[in-house]
Formats: sequence, C-alpha cells, structure tokens
Amino acid sequence: MKYKYICDVKALDLWKKAMKKNYISIVGIVNIVFTVAMILLTIRFYGSTNDFVRCFLILGCILFPIIQPLSIYGMSVKQLEDMPRNMELSFDDCGMHVSVGHKREDIRWRRLTGAIRLQDMIVIMSDDKHGYMLTNRVLGKDKDAFFNFLCEKINA
Repeated sequence: MKYKYICDVKALDLWKKAMKKNYISIVGIVNIVFTVAMILLTIRFYGSTNDFVRCFLILGCILFPIIQPLSIYGMSVKQLEDMPRNMELSFDDCGMHVSVGHKREDIRWRRLTGAIRLQDMIVIMSDDKHGYMLTNRVLGKDKDAFFNFLCEKINA
C-alpha cells in the first residue's frame, strides 16, 4: 500500500490542537474556575469600585476566554513560519518518506513512536514531542484506511 500527501498545516490547525490540549488538562479547569470567579467578582463589586479597579475586573474576565486564545493563535502563526512549506509525506512498506524541495529523509517504521487520531487530523509522532500533522482536508476519505495502515506498520 502507498499513500502520498502534501502537508498543508494552517495556523488554525495548530491553534485548535493547542486549545484542545490546554482545555482537557488541569490548566483548562483552572482557567474556567478563574474566569467564573472573576465574572462573579465583577458582578458583585463593579458598582462600588473606582475606574482603575473596574479595568482590572474586566481584564480578569477576558483574560482566559479572549486574551489567551488570541495569544495562542499568535504563537501558532509564529510556529507556522518556522515550519517548511510544501512538505510531501509518502508512506509505503519501508516507512515514511519526507520531501521538502530537493531534500529527502527516509524514516523507518521502527523509528516512529506512534500515530494519534484526533477529530480533525492524524499526528504521526517521530519522537515524544515532535510529529507530522495531516489534517482531514488533506487526508480526505482515506483517513480511516490510512490510520489503520499506520497503526499496523508502527506496531509491527
């Protein structure tokens, strides 16, 4: 079996992954609790404080639901600038082949640590912290068959 894809990761894809990772952890729970507490504090004390304190109350209310996602999106845009463009990933019985321009790297199946299936993408892990993302728009209708192929080859 052979699969070949052009890696087309957008800043929004990186943002979604970062936000999902953030909000399924303890950090996300703390963010939600802090935001609810700030909203309740703002409702309770807004009328009896001066303008300076009101600004801090409003800032506390919008810190996690607005400012944090915007900053994560900014970091995603910056991270995307460092990623190579027009990266081609091809997969066969020998392993994964990565091509960027005139450079080519062959990665054997035993060097890959796993494949993660998310709702909107598949991430092929080359080590504990690094991987290759293939979104649903790139994979198309082959997503299930491709993921099964990956799991079979990586676990073999």
